[in-house]
Amino acid sequence: MNITNASAVFLVASLTLTAPIAPIWAQSAHDKLEPAHPFANINSAEEWEKIFIPSKPNIVANDAYANMTSAEFWRNTWRGQGIDGKPLNVKGSGGLGVVIRSPYPYKSAKEHYEAWLEAAGGGTKQTRATLPDWSGDWQGNADGVLHGGAKISDVMTAVSDEYKPRFDQLLRAEMAGRHWWPTEFCLPWGFGGFYSLDGPTWHFMMDQTLVLINKDRNNNETRYIYTDGRGFLPRELQFPQWYGGSQGFWNGDELVIWTAQIKQWVITHGLPEYSDQLEAVERMKRFGDEILVDLTLYDPKAFAFPWHDTVIFRKLKDWTEAPATFSECVSTNNVYLDADGTLRERAPGDPQYLDITDPRPWATAFERGEAAAGKAK
Repeated sequence: MNITNASAVFLVASLTLTAPIAPIWAQSAHDKLEPAHPFANINSAEEWEKIFIPSKPNIVANDAYANMTSAEFWRNTWRGQGIDGKPLNVKGSGGLGVVIRSPYPYKSAKEHYEAWLEAAGGGTKQTRATLPDWSGDWQGNADGVLHGGAKISDVMTAVSDEYKPRFDQLLRAEMAGRHWWPTEFCLPWGFGGFYSLDGPTWHFMMDQTLVLINKDRNNNETRYIYTDGRGFLPRELQFPQWYGGSQGFWNGDELVIWTAQIKQWVITHGLPEYSDQLEAVERMKRFGDEILVDLTLYDPKAFAFPWHDTVIFRKLKDWTEAPATFSECVSTNNVYLDADGTLRERAPGDPQYLDITDPRPWATAFERGEAAAGKAK
């Protein structure tokens, strides 16, 4: 669907743009926090999250998207309440007062990571005996921008001028019923989508040189974080990856990660695209039965400023609360986009329908081929 300049101007002009905010460190009750040692005086994951997600609705008059959050938007359009690109006839909650702008003074992921590495004295050299214990089944819950807790109009303000029309196009397509969700085609969500949906089960596996983070859905996805100082691949061997290439270090019991070489993609439905310049810095720490993730996203091309988000992973008491779900992608074989760009699915009886219950699909294919060859004669 092509976007006109007029529609882009209408949307951007109708948004309430926010002025630059003062550093979070000065605003909050945690005025002793230092950017180089952010978790130093934090006693729980919830204490940290409340600084950036205060759960205070931000309702304003004449909001371009009726004060809806990204999650509220896509759920309502999914139910057909957005018609032909017109604003939805619903009222949003005003969101959770999510602070999207990064509180840190760093201008790039490289500067951010190297500042934290220097503050950690080059990092902690772990042994098998000293590695933190993050074993078990963990379930994440992101309430901030990546999970759709921020208002769309606030997110639009955080998108660069170059990428605002792209976000506008995505939103208007959703309102017109033209959903395009990566997992419908067995493709991963964007980098932020690794955190965006609650429900997946996470597992952490680590030794002195490597941390593996596995998330079981929507697709089964694994990230490799090398902590042995190898750095990134040489530039001539680098290539864009769904979740990039990562290096990291331990600062005591805190894991710091720098990720680059991320493939250009879309975060998730109701949220915008990012460019291949996206990089991320994450800091993780376990507090009891919770793992706190502090996430900063840098994309000078797609974002108006560096983004910040927080995620909390809670340890499941019983693995059956959220058993791992492995998607083999076969269920998407009948999904396609029609000539109007609308998502469709082939049904039984369609010559191109692929029956996932067929015990001998190869034989079915052979028989179809033989039948077609007989007709050709």
